[in-house]
Order: sequence, then structure tokens, then C-alpha cells
Amino acid sequence: MSAIDNGGAIAIKGFNYQKASIILVMIHNFKKDNFTVIPESREDFEIHLEQDTYFIQVKGTKNLSISKLKSRPSGKDSIIEKNLSSGTNGDIRKIFLWDVAETTKKELISQVGTLFPMKYSLSTKQKAEIINALGLDEDQKNRMNNQFIYITPFSNDLNLALTILKGEMVNENLLVTNDRAKVVLGELSLEIDQKSEIVVTTVSDIKRKEIDGEYLKQVFVNVKQKELFDEVLNNLSINTIMKTKVKKAKLRIPLLYQTIKEQLKQKTDISLLMSKTDEGAVNYLRDLMADIAPEMKTTELSIALAIDCFCELGE
Repeated sequence: MSAIDNGGAIAIKGFNYQKASIILVMIHNFKKDNFTVIPESREDFEIHLEQDTYFIQVKGTKNLSISKLKSRPSGKDSIIEKNLSSGTNGDIRKIFLWDVAETTKKELISQVGTLFPMKYSLSTKQKAEIINALGLDEDQKNRMNNQFIYITPFSNDLNLALTILKGEMVNENLLVTNDRAKVVLGELSLEIDQKSEIVVTTVSDIKRKEIDGEYLKQVFVNVKQKELFDEVLNNLSINTIMKTKVKKAKLRIPLLYQTIKEQLKQKTDISLLMSKTDEGAVNYLRDLMADIAPEMKTTELSIALAIDCFCELGE
């Protein structure tokens, strides 16, 4: 049997680990002020959080040591040097790893982190070893003081990473069901892929690559509301065929009926609505809708609009 080139598989495995790392940062930080992620920019990804910029390099390699972090493969910059190259001296730099050589890890100094509860800095001895080996200049030495190592809670095994990411979402009170977690992870993964493909030639290209906190908040809200919609629909005493038609009608709401839905929200007595059963709440909203859009009173679209409105008001 001829030798098989696994280079493509290895590259995909590395990029999947990088995506999982980005999603982990999103889960823990998207609610914070001015949070933005930029994948495949000046580093593997950048984070902008409040007033700080983070340049993050991701290495899904086994048993990484100081020796490997400072080595220059084929005359290229080392991992350390590449992470020090972008931005200014005041920026924060992180190297994400999943497996650190025990001799290296024993010398690292644990600290309280911002993106995550814990990070590591290099010891004075490790910094001196790197500075001497690479001949770092004064700027690079200053930047090393803001350079940290983060050890991810998952390896470069995608299935394990997805399982842990689902758990992290539960810990952050974002999700409660496995299916909802899968939907969110799928959407975030696709968004990272699409933004990563944008080639940067100008400053405006970097802007196009941004994934901001507002988008991420909407992703989590939309998935939660979809689950609530399905739950309310299942509690209604209508037959299976009608429920299928209501689900299809829901797809038309974002495009055509936002004005009606907003008017419906304004006319709703929230306290009265929340005192009713699911079916009672939907019927109450459909009765209000009869005054706003009487032509919709008996259609499956009126049920879809009422449920959608009920879910949003409940949130």
C-alpha cells in the first residue's frame, strides 16, 4: 500500500481546534462590553474586549515545551516571536495550548485571568532562556511581560471539544438541552468559517471579519426562542397537520409581519398574559390581533405570530 498524505487531515484537525478555542472565548465573554472576535487576522484570532486587544495564537500540538515554543522551523519565526510581532507593547498576547510538557508546566506561574479564570505566565528563568536563545530586542522583551499561556479544557479531538463546549454553555446558564447546544455550535462554527475566508488587503477588510457581542447575543436568544416556540406549539390542542403548517408559517414572520407583531406587543397586558396557560395566552394574543389584522384571525399564521410574540414577551 502506498504512503498516504495526511497533511490535509492534520490541517483540518488544527483548524477545528482553533474554532473550538474561539467558541470557548465567545461563550465566556460575549456579554462583556465591546466584545469582538476577528478570526484569521494578524494572529490566529484577535479579541477586542473593553479597551484591550488580545492577539491569540493557537497550537493544537502534543507535548509542547519551551524548546518547541522558541524553536525556529525552517528559518521561520518561533511560536513566541510570531505572537509578539503584531500590535503595540500594551496589547495582551496569549498562546492557547492543550498539552504542555510536564517539565515546562511545572515552571509556569498561574495567575487570575480576564478571558478565563486562570492563565499562566512564563517564569523569570523561562523568559531568560527564550530571550537569550532568540536574541529578543527591547520591544519584544516588553511585550513578553504581557504574554500568557492558556491551557484549554479540551484537546484537538473535535468530539471531545464539542462535548466540553456544551458543558461550558450550561455552566454559563446559556443552554439546557443538547439539541439547542448543537444548533448554536453549528451556527458559530459556520460564522467563524465564513469570516476566516475573508482575505485582508485593507483596514475595511478587517472590519468585515468581525464577530461582535451583539451578534452572539442574538444567536443564543434566537435558539432559545425557537425552543420555546416549539414547546408552546406542542401544548396547543390542534392537530399534527396544523402544527406543521404553523411551523412553516413562522418562517414568514421575520420578513413580512414584524410591524403587526410590534403593534401586538404594544397592546398586550403583560401581567394578564403571564397569568394564562400557553393555550390561553395564544388565544388572548390572537383576539388582540383581530383588531390589528382581522384578515389573519383564522389562519395558521395568526397562531405562529401569537406564539412568537408570547415567547419574545416572556423573554
